[in-house]
Amino acid sequence: MHTFSGPNPIPTEVIINIFGELSLPDALHLAATCRRLRQVLSEHTPTIYKRLRRKIPCERYARVLLADQGGLALYSSSVTIRDLLRLRRNSRMVEKAIELFDRDITPNIRIPLTSIDDEFYGGKPRPLHLLPSERHRFTRSYYQFWSLLLLDRPSRQQRYQRMLLKHLYMVYEMVDLNQLIGDELVSSFADEKRCELSQELTDYLHYLYYDIHGVDYINFSGHSISMRTRGHAAIWDHCQPDFKKIVCYQWRDPEKKPVKEEEVWEHTTDEE
Repeated sequence: MHTFSGPNPIPTEVIINIFGELSLPDALHLAATCRRLRQVLSEHTPTIYKRLRRKIPCERYARVLLADQGGLALYSSSVTIRDLLRLRRNSRMVEKAIELFDRDITPNIRIPLTSIDDEFYGGKPRPLHLLPSERHRFTRSYYQFWSLLLLDRPSRQQRYQRMLLKHLYMVYEMVDLNQLIGDELVSSFADEKRCELSQELTDYLHYLYYDIHGVDYINFSGHSISMRTRGHAAIWDHCQPDFKKIVCYQWRDPEKKPVKEEEVWEHTTDEE
């Protein structure tokens, strides 16, 4: 009989395949159960990670944050157990943030039209928790905002320039998230950093919107929508059609050069 250790051990290739079928937390839990499993994970981390990464929500943005924290570079394949532990820790913080959001914000949304429930929620009242696509938007924006808090101003400016207009809108809403972000501490410095980020994002959004569409920036936030969302609007499924109209500026003069959708929005779904 094969065992993980002993005189007749399970082949390493089989253990690698087992790790690859698990989520990141489960893989780390399994590795903690015996010395050989930890050794296999340690010696074959890059190979195992190629499969684990598919089950990490918003993995690309999680990796960007890891790099901004001083960890492994974004496109490096030299993943270590230490990197996996940091990714798991960061992911737990995002999950905790979602729990708080679902406790304080999501249940309080008020949708005025039954037609919205019919179109987006199968004729039923809006769920009291974030839907999968909304969780993805929250997770991505949370990681992006957390990264910005770690960067100095020149690095943040470079990061803004690489972000889609859609994502900038959503990260801007994260400024209003009434909870700590990642390792953020309650302090006057943290408050000043958020205020600084808020002003930078406001200025850049106004500049970029006019630069792309040739018209003044159009606001889209929960502050301007009567649904008790406390500053959050771009995250919700039922807000996506109106949000896309604004980001893509669908009232453009047909005689003007069109803006390619992929330059401001994205072709992938919010579940990917």
